[in-house]
Amino acid sequence: MKTCPNCGSKMDQDVNFCTNCGTDLRIVPLDSEVEKAQSVSTQDAPQQNDQQTVSTDGNVAHNHSSSTDDTVINPNTQNTQKSADSSSNSNQQPLGAQMRQHITQNVQNFDAHNMWQWFVNSWKHPFADQQGERWYGWVTLLVEDILIGLGMFIGEQRVAGAADSMLGGTSFMSSSANFTFGTAIEVIFFIALAEAIVILAAHLSYKVIYGKSKDFMEFTNHIVHTSNLAAIFIVVYFLFMLIMGPAGIAVSVLMLWLAVSVFELALMVVVLGDPNPVHDKFYGFLLFMVLQAVAGLIFVSIIGATLISQIGSSIPGL
Repeated sequence: MKTCPNCGSKMDQDVNFCTNCGTDLRIVPLDSEVEKAQSVSTQDAPQQNDQQTVSTDGNVAHNHSSSTDDTVINPNTQNTQKSADSSSNSNQQPLGAQMRQHITQNVQNFDAHNMWQWFVNSWKHPFADQQGERWYGWVTLLVEDILIGLGMFIGEQRVAGAADSMLGGTSFMSSSANFTFGTAIEVIFFIALAEAIVILAAHLSYKVIYGKSKDFMEFTNHIVHTSNLAAIFIVVYFLFMLIMGPAGIAVSVLMLWLAVSVFELALMVVVLGDPNPVHDKFYGFLLFMVLQAVAGLIFVSIIGATLISQIGSSIPGL
């Protein structure tokens, strides 16, 4: 068993995050190890006192053998030392090598159970500040964007196929082949860019309101953690696009609208939810809305028009 250092809850030894408060338990030793270390320290204390002798000049001399036995190795200290050594080594490497090493370490340390637990905790307590890997938020957004892009691609192909079946003699599906997988990749990229822009706007507004700045990756994690209900809506959207065909498009559009609404609500809650603001929250939120509007106009004018024209050119008669 493990004891959560934050809330004191008892957890199984294979649990890496507290299911009650979300605290990281990966470096927390087992209760049995703590008890064993305490008992060893208690037994060694009188032995160390007995081994001390007073020399003629008044100085205390210690038995040489006790100096190697009176220290209990703390696994947390070892982990910290290893992390410090790896950090110092990585600082001496080129930037590209550091990035490759960081990605490799994240892949090797990936634990699907921990990420699933992070999701479950986010559904139970959306606004709670849960512990998790720094990349959980962006990976979640990227997977959601991929499902949205692929869903649009599948839905467009199914609608074109249904039109061919109803009208007969047409070739909407084949002629709309210009809407290729490459275009779906563009959709994914555009959505990810839009998310990055609004998160950056929220980050700047948060700094103005509270006079302090959070780490951008952790800030993104908090937003995604708060909006993880959107992941359910996006999965339902994709399944309806994949299975139901044209009949499921209405439900898919509704699910997509709900996902976007939850994400926007999460942005507002994270920006305004903390206590002790330095500046009035109303003006901070107004700044956030203005930044979103300006970024949205630029995004639509530069990227959205190009994307819409590509989709329109793939369907005859548009």
